[in-house]
Amino acid sequence: MISLAEIAKALGCKFYGNGNLMVSSPSEPEDANSDQLALAIDKKYLEQLSDTKAKAAIIGEKVDWHSRGLEGVIIAKNSKLVLAKVNHLFSQMLKVKLGISDQTNISKKTIVGLNPSIGSYVTIAENVTIGDNVSIENSVSIGTNVTIGDNCLIKSGVRIENNTCIGDRFIGHQNVVIGSDGFSFTTQNGGSIFERLTNNNDSKSKVGFKKVHSIGGVVIGNDVEIGANSCIDKGTIKNTVIGSGTKIDNLVHIGHNVIIGKNCLICGQVGIAGSCIIGDDVIMGGQVGIADNLVVGESTVLAGKTGLSINVAARKFMMGNPAMEMTKNIESYKALRRLPRLQKKVAELSNLVQKLLSKIPNK
Repeated sequence: MISLAEIAKALGCKFYGNGNLMVSSPSEPEDANSDQLALAIDKKYLEQLSDTKAKAAIIGEKVDWHSRGLEGVIIAKNSKLVLAKVNHLFSQMLKVKLGISDQTNISKKTIVGLNPSIGSYVTIAENVTIGDNVSIENSVSIGTNVTIGDNCLIKSGVRIENNTCIGDRFIGHQNVVIGSDGFSFTTQNGGSIFERLTNNNDSKSKVGFKKVHSIGGVVIGNDVEIGANSCIDKGTIKNTVIGSGTKIDNLVHIGHNVIIGKNCLICGQVGIAGSCIIGDDVIMGGQVGIADNLVVGESTVLAGKTGLSINVAARKFMMGNPAMEMTKNIESYKALRRLPRLQKKVAELSNLVQKLLSKIPNK
């Protein structure tokens, strides 16, 4: 539980009414219990305050909150930012300091920093360094030669493979895999895989593939967050790199040798093939697919479902498959929508011409 006054202080806002009111968690007004904090920053939620059971609320503008049965309020303007701060505040309250569980397998050659929280069935190999205030939940596996910075949160089921370096304030959600083998194969004779298409009569071309093992690592900067069930492949020789401040959604695959810049936002089900270079501040919508060995310039936006097979300069907005600039994609789509009408007009003109030609006497 936390008081209304303490919440106001954390938000940098003023409270009105009873600052000693204790609340357990935030809630939308219509669902709030008497010990919860009603969030009515957006106008659409203000009407719900008339029927709420909550005694305390955060509101976005001055209203007659006494008449709505409230005993205390905080006035805050920026709803998104306030929501982020409120949720962060309450998520910190939910953290349980476990210490180090007895049901772990930690190498004696591992260095663990101050104030650790390490759950059950965690396996940590040798030559691992873990920073201060790191929370590692149950059933996490950490390989050899791994470095993890301070104030990191590693959720249950995460797999961090050998030769991975992670910065400070990292968040890895459930079942993330960092350092999986890259998807890299060649033919048994070392030729191009596409030779199989042109040498159908050559029995040698039908021999299977030979794996190119990945012996590089993964380097992740500070303040990176990776969503559940995402996979980051390690490099073939050099490292795969995720820049500081980058946020990656669930079910994302980053291929081997990929370099992603700082402060990128990558939404769910994105696939980035090997050896791509992604600039700083790039945004990718859901289900974007990027072919291998491409360069995406800084501050570029790739709309959802974009299929990229060309390099993209900085500060472009790309859409569609094949990808093209937004304005061209929209014009192309409009033209496609007009095709049925155009076909109808062409057919009508063709019929008219045939009728006119039929009236011309043969010589």
